[in-house]
Amino acid sequence: MCIEVKGDPLGIQEFLQNLARERSWRIGENHASEDMWSFVRYLNPDELETYADTNVTIEPIKFTAGKAAATVRTTDIAGGFVRVQVSLHIQGEGKSTDPTWKQPATVWPLSSKGVFEKELITALQTGYKPLD
Repeated sequence: MCIEVKGDPLGIQEFLQNLARERSWRIGENHASEDMWSFVRYLNPDELETYADTNVTIEPIKFTAGKAAATVRTTDIAGGFVRVQVSLHIQGEGKSTDPTWKQPATVWPLSSKGVFEKELITALQTGYKPLD
């Protein structure tokens, strides 16, 4: 997802990092540079269900946890505006509940529902002036 807002790249990253602290997200693998912030948000089963499509596996899985690897890229554009791009990769952890065909895997890649990305974009729309 992408949005263009009036501001500076570092200020936008600091705004989003503060949002993560205010919402008490469990994050790790935090890396920041002038034009990018990447982190992993650890998810409980309810959060995983909210943010990821957990019905994409062949067999039924009881998910116990997950993690979302997020990347926020900021690019200066004309007129003091910044393009903010948010991407997310999600993994779910759990075990098969199928009694006849249990895969040994415990980690599955999952598709994002776009909810987490939209939360970040909405926060930026609230805190910054979007490009019309």
